[in-house]
Amino acid sequence: MKAGLVSLTVAASLVTAGVQANAITDSVDDSMVVAGDAIQILLPATGLFAAWMHDDAEGAKQLAYSTLSAQLAIHGLKKGVGRRRPNDSSWNSFPSGHTGAAFSGAAFLQSRYGSAWGSPAYAAATFVGYSRMHGNRHFAGDVIAGAGIAFLTNQYFVSPHRADGVYFNAMPTADGFAVGMTVTNQAFEPTGGKGSRAVMQHQGAKKNRFELGMGFNLADSAGHFGARSYLEGTGAVDKYQPFAYINYQRDLDNGNFLELEFNPNETRRRGEVSRNFSLDGHEYKTGEDIYAQFRHWMLGASLYKNVYDGDALKMDVGLGGYLHMVSVGVDKEQGGQYADSTTWSFLPSLTAQTRYMLTDDLYLSGSGQAQYWDDNSYFNVDAGVGYQLSPNWEAGLKYTYIKSKLDNNLVDKTNYDGRSIVLSISTRF
Repeated sequence: MKAGLVSLTVAASLVTAGVQANAITDSVDDSMVVAGDAIQILLPATGLFAAWMHDDAEGAKQLAYSTLSAQLAIHGLKKGVGRRRPNDSSWNSFPSGHTGAAFSGAAFLQSRYGSAWGSPAYAAATFVGYSRMHGNRHFAGDVIAGAGIAFLTNQYFVSPHRADGVYFNAMPTADGFAVGMTVTNQAFEPTGGKGSRAVMQHQGAKKNRFELGMGFNLADSAGHFGARSYLEGTGAVDKYQPFAYINYQRDLDNGNFLELEFNPNETRRRGEVSRNFSLDGHEYKTGEDIYAQFRHWMLGASLYKNVYDGDALKMDVGLGGYLHMVSVGVDKEQGGQYADSTTWSFLPSLTAQTRYMLTDDLYLSGSGQAQYWDDNSYFNVDAGVGYQLSPNWEAGLKYTYIKSKLDNNLVDKTNYDGRSIVLSISTRF
């Protein structure tokens, strides 16, 4: 009994006087994280329940194919990429499996049964993604990649639920469109299984386009943010920093379109301070071991005008704006002196992009974007090759170069450069 009391006393003393957690790599374990763990299972389960309610065996099969394919892709990338988790616990951060499972369920409910099921499901899936970042299990790019993979596999496997023998059609007329419905005898006949339903694909033009891009930053972007000046001779935690972005486009009239894009990037770095510096009122002295995080998130929208659409060449020009968040966080390696600072900038943007068809399916692509306001600037140029897998699916590979000058509170202005290789997959729906 005395030995047990002594052990408890020693343990309590160690907790009181022991090493403090590093605020950058420390995990958060609270009710939000627990809820996210549960909801990522609940959403696919809700998809199965909805299929059962609709006597929809085909839907249950499509959900299984979609979810399993997404998880196979996600866990294959986890092994292949090997990104360190933000809480420093393992090397399987990219992409997020929890987020992928949640969005598989949400995308199925939306695609198969409509917004009445899909809208609340998407809200819940977004919560799961946020909970993974809140708990310090994943970076924003991990969450984006997991959600994007789930959405793409859903678009491939899942079709809207329709009753056998009921068909909808639309055709143009002189005054607009005529919409009709045909009901055959098959709609009133028993079907195989317990009320199984046939699958009917969408017909007509697809006005929406979704693109997921995943790549590696080949430049030491964290070093450009000032780390080289204060942590000389050190390197990033992940030598090649993986990232992901999503791009959504909505077709308008006359070949014009609206574009929305979210592109988060984050890198980590550890090492010994090479010269004194301060951040957010905290002083860091030469010789101290510190851990630093650098984040740059971009959220923007552009409206594009089609300026040329020939047999092989297509050119578009877009005008819009981007919100930039630049965040720097620093803590001692063993914790106890955490400081962070975040700056926001809004930059108007002008973009030109072109595509040249080499064959009916193979094409070259390129784009250039300039953002500038109040001595902040961001320039992006990329060139690549793409292939049309089908009328509604494309895959591409491109090289991107970025040069920017953005405010942050570690140095007055940061010349932030980036060079990356990006694989993109897009679908129209």
